[in-house]
Amino acid sequence: MENNKLKVKDLVNIGIFSALYMAIAMVVMLPVGITPVLWLLWPGIAGLFGGAFFTLLLAKVPKMGSALLLAIISGILFFATGECTWVIIVTFAVAGILGEIARKIFGYKSFKGIALAGGFSAIGFIGSPLPMWLFQESYMKSIEEMGMGVEYVEGLQSMISVGSFIGMLAVAFVGGFIGTLIGRKMLKKHFEKAGIV
Repeated sequence: MENNKLKVKDLVNIGIFSALYMAIAMVVMLPVGITPVLWLLWPGIAGLFGGAFFTLLLAKVPKMGSALLLAIISGILFFATGECTWVIIVTFAVAGILGEIARKIFGYKSFKGIALAGGFSAIGFIGSPLPMWLFQESYMKSIEEMGMGVEYVEGLQSMISVGSFIGMLAVAFVGGFIGTLIGRKMLKKHFEKAGIV
């Protein structure tokens, strides 16, 4: 029977890939933050660009808990930078749990499970813009204090609706899902070596 428990080497890999996943998302965050519309698309864009790191991690560590740990570590790292509120830890934790459920259903060496987990993981990024809906007044005040102009703040406020929230969720999932497909193509040899189909 194959040992599905995480070892020290696995935890090191998860830590490294969590940092890479977060770093690429931060790099993507800089240019997309310039307009309110792009800001709402950021979770999907981050998932798209981070998909290769996510996919490679799950190919290297096809064990229970690896997607959840990556999600939780990513959320904590984002919170620690001071760029995001505690909400991002919660959204990444929920995203990680959903990802683990998908992997459990389809199997830890199934690419379907990895792809779905990648989509769910990208939903974790919504924790950054989500306070716009949860704490609108205080969030907008903090945006102004960060130096964003009145026009930018008003642009954000005008986009707060149930429809835009659902759209942001959908774009995040699709971006993360496509990111894993790109990752699979880029890392074909790793997948063959790991026996992932």
